[in-house]
Amino acid sequence: MKILMIGSFPPPIHGMSLANKVLLGNLKKEHSVFFLNTNTQKDLGNLNQQGKMSLKKVFTSAFQIFKGIFKILFSKRFDIVYITPAQSVNGYIKYIPFMWVAKLKKIPYVIHIHGGYFRTMYDQTNGWRRRLVDNSLNNLSGAIALGNSLKYMFKGLIPEKKIFVCENGIEDETFATKAEIDRKIEKFKEDNTIRIVYLSNLMREKGILDLMKAVNTLKDKGKNVHLDVAGAIEPEIKTDVERYFKEFPNEITYHGIISGSPKKSLLLDNYIFCLPTYYHNEGQPISILEAMACGCAIVTTDHGGIKDIAKKEFSVFVEKQNSDSIAQGIVDAYNNFEIFSFEAWKAAKDSYTSDQFVNRVTEVLFECSKSTVEK
Repeated sequence: MKILMIGSFPPPIHGMSLANKVLLGNLKKEHSVFFLNTNTQKDLGNLNQQGKMSLKKVFTSAFQIFKGIFKILFSKRFDIVYITPAQSVNGYIKYIPFMWVAKLKKIPYVIHIHGGYFRTMYDQTNGWRRRLVDNSLNNLSGAIALGNSLKYMFKGLIPEKKIFVCENGIEDETFATKAEIDRKIEKFKEDNTIRIVYLSNLMREKGILDLMKAVNTLKDKGKNVHLDVAGAIEPEIKTDVERYFKEFPNEITYHGIISGSPKKSLLLDNYIFCLPTYYHNEGQPISILEAMACGCAIVTTDHGGIKDIAKKEFSVFVEKQNSDSIAQGIVDAYNNFEIFSFEAWKAAKDSYTSDQFVNRVTEVLFECSKSTVEK
């Protein structure tokens, strides 16, 4: 199958760019795959700037659009165009020219929404922008959501048979072995410190400030606690984040942006993974899957599509923007760690390997290509 992938690739690292990286690398093993990276910036910006246009973004986007259109028009015909669009209205509209040209060339196209904000964006859009979005949906061959709880984003907008679910998957190098999980549980039995890890971009809406406040609460209650933090810092909260680092040098350690073996080591060193997110665009955080793959108990919120992956057998759900609830959730997860650790690792092995992820997406691409041809 000849595939054109259009979407964001690292850097910066976030759920969609990382998923695209995993998918591209594995698809290339068996298919002819070309890709267009639509990133307009390489660093994490402030949340309030997402979806807003600047002169630099306009020129970068114009070049990307021209390049993508040229690729579709003048390359040997693709079997399918796979697109992971943004979820702001301006960000989504940037991808519509690719869809128009694919339709012109009678090539099926599929959109894969890596988040949970699409329906909100659609409902808040009107006028000519709404008509453009409607047109793009009317002509697509399939739309992919990250989990069953996110299928509602497309309800009433496209036929049910065109809505697919593909949970994320993670890189093979991130997975712990059974022996590593056994050693982790044995280490826990002899350790008197509640070891927590936060692995995501440090954003207000991802709950990082609430988590660090919860760590302070646990410390005040006499708990031995340590938090490892890794990820890019949102500029808007950089001062607040660094204040916590300075005030709690023995309880909080910042590791910067990490990947590969250092990321796996950090996840293996800790017992609790905490992501108390209320991020408006949240879908199915890959960081939760990575933590599961390394035997971490999960503390998180019922937000976006998280409940599709964070099961009660190894997870504790806490209230959003409530540091006391987060602190209690960490204690509850810690008290159940020996059971939660293995169950989390097993769930990741059973459902979220890179091969399973790629197979899910490939099945959708084949089905959409075939159904379009038959029409």
